[in-house]
Amino acid sequence: MMRILIVEDEDKVRNLHAELLENEGYEVVSVSDAVQASEILIRKHFDIILLDINLPQVFGSVLFDLMQVFHKSIKVIVTSVYPVEEQRKIMKDAAEYYDKAQGVDVLLEKIKKVERSMMPLGTILIIEDELKIRKLFRNQLEELGYRTLEAEDGETGLELFAKEQKIGLVILDIAIPNKTGMKVFESIKGRTPPAKIIVSSVFPKDDQQSLIKEADDYFDKAEGVEILIEKVKQLLNVGSKN
Repeated sequence: MMRILIVEDEDKVRNLHAELLENEGYEVVSVSDAVQASEILIRKHFDIILLDINLPQVFGSVLFDLMQVFHKSIKVIVTSVYPVEEQRKIMKDAAEYYDKAQGVDVLLEKIKKVERSMMPLGTILIIEDELKIRKLFRNQLEELGYRTLEAEDGETGLELFAKEQKIGLVILDIAIPNKTGMKVFESIKGRTPPAKIIVSSVFPKDDQQSLIKEADDYFDKAEGVEILIEKVKQLLNVGSKN
């Protein structure tokens, strides 16, 4: 379970964020200032910290600088009434930035984006010969926090899959040069049966399934990239409360 520390001096905001995250299945600890936060960080590990800037006694930026030295593995999401661009100037290189005026739904999506980036199997291999489509898939997936790798043909895709250790999912076109999608699928599943593969094609899904049986899912490119994103999320169990 992902563990989150909230460092926020406003009681109402702190309690709202804590309740939201607990309902999403996260383990949450909340404190009202940077001194309490630094003390609890010595005793307990956290995955993500929601860190306000204007805190009593010690500013959030001071705690952030200390974390860059002693707690580098913890991802920091800056939360403030300041606009995001000002937050970036104050705390450079945080994982994410959240303007409190954006609303809690935006905060939750930013947390899940950071969570996805921390997943050990969050890398997605896109094997697709059309540059435009590869770029579209890559941009959409990286915006959500996934790491992506790209291959324009079957041979390159297999080489990347063999080389990389953290590929959680493959998006595989059928009609690709230097080994068809069918051959690539057989090779990946033969070598690594648990590997998740979404077949992606201009062919209707019934035709895809007749060509490549037992894929984890099928995507007709006419459906739109939003459908593909949902299939990716479901297969990688992102944001699961379990």
